[in-house]
Amino acid sequence: MTRKKNPALLLKKYLEKHNPPYHIDQPVDENTGLITVIPAYRENELIFTTLKSLFSCEPPSFRVEVIVVLNTAEDELPDIIKEQKGCAAKIRSLAESAECPQWLSLFTLEAYDLRKKHFGAGLARKTGLDEAIRRFAAIDFPEGEGILTCLDADSPVATNYFTAIEKWFSQPENCGATIYFEHPLEGEDFAPEVFEAITLYELHLRYYLLALKQTGFPYAFHTVGSCMTFRAINYARVGGMPKKQAGEDFYFLQKLIPLGGFGELNTTTVYPSPRPSGRVIFGTGASVKNHLEGTRKQGTTYNPQAFTDLKKFFSHANELFSLPVDQFEEWTYKLTGPLRSFLLNTGFEKELQTIQQNSNNEKSFLTRFFGVFNAFKIIRYLNYAHEHFYARSALFEAAFSTLEATGFDLSEILDEKELLLAFRKMEQSGVMG
Repeated sequence: MTRKKNPALLLKKYLEKHNPPYHIDQPVDENTGLITVIPAYRENELIFTTLKSLFSCEPPSFRVEVIVVLNTAEDELPDIIKEQKGCAAKIRSLAESAECPQWLSLFTLEAYDLRKKHFGAGLARKTGLDEAIRRFAAIDFPEGEGILTCLDADSPVATNYFTAIEKWFSQPENCGATIYFEHPLEGEDFAPEVFEAITLYELHLRYYLLALKQTGFPYAFHTVGSCMTFRAINYARVGGMPKKQAGEDFYFLQKLIPLGGFGELNTTTVYPSPRPSGRVIFGTGASVKNHLEGTRKQGTTYNPQAFTDLKKFFSHANELFSLPVDQFEEWTYKLTGPLRSFLLNTGFEKELQTIQQNSNNEKSFLTRFFGVFNAFKIIRYLNYAHEHFYARSALFEAAFSTLEATGFDLSEILDEKELLLAFRKMEQSGVMG
């Protein structure tokens, strides 16, 4: 739940620490309720497809702003800066055209000298989102209003994108969400090999989420940068978007989700591109690129047994609240060898002691426990277990068995694409939540 505090004061405090260096000159309309931020680095074609999908959306009851961040590094080549400025000019022209609906304001934020040390998606998102915070702070809005969404330049949306988000946040307890997504799995825009790669990658993402939910981990959500939405005050509470060159969405959501009121918005859809990319070392584009180049083929994933190990650990976690720390090693014999080895060899005993010292009851203990044994540590454990104990599993078999365990009818599923469609159907139904 959102903690009660004057949102204007909270945003002001955030801006005192994170004063955005790039501003939009036009004043903010008082009826603005949602601002969408889209980083765009050398996206001369795809950004316009995404923008026109936003133009085609059903209008919400409030005004919408879309901020496209045209960014370059401080030592960028002149030709690339020229290219970015040309794209910005086209966007401004589009904003003034009849294509842009009256309920939506389209702006460019041109940031052509960002620090090379931090240059990447994280800093671009932060640049736009911080300016969005400044714009919300310039108008009076009630507690809980002021919605932010993140898209990528290559991520068109369904026509009910804005209205579904508005409906989601009409519930006061909802403070943020990951929005349902589907990568294109066929068509003329990419080679069959690309569609094969994205099918396997998305299946891995959905398998991982379901397996993680089945462990009992309370903060299991997709972490896709183009599919995030949250209240402005919560963005400020967690200190804003990190400047990381990759994985900024993951890091940001690990701070945001534990605030509470976070969920899955499955009534609309974002359609991220399956294109390969070498801009970052991991994520969708990198995974597709590595698959195509053969450097790291898709098709294998974490062994389901590693998640079964976590489920047993989490189901007994409450026992650790009152357990004398000097009995922890003996207590770990309840667990499987791989998880026991991880806990004893990574210093979890000391972390447990700190958790216990700062917990007054079992409920606060479990909150702190999952704050320490969080999504980062889960990935560390999974990598540790697969380095020392488990072989990676074939993706189809692992995903099939995990979904089958939910009682979902898979009798006619024959390949990865059909299995992925079954996962999509389950997520859209909300059964996983």
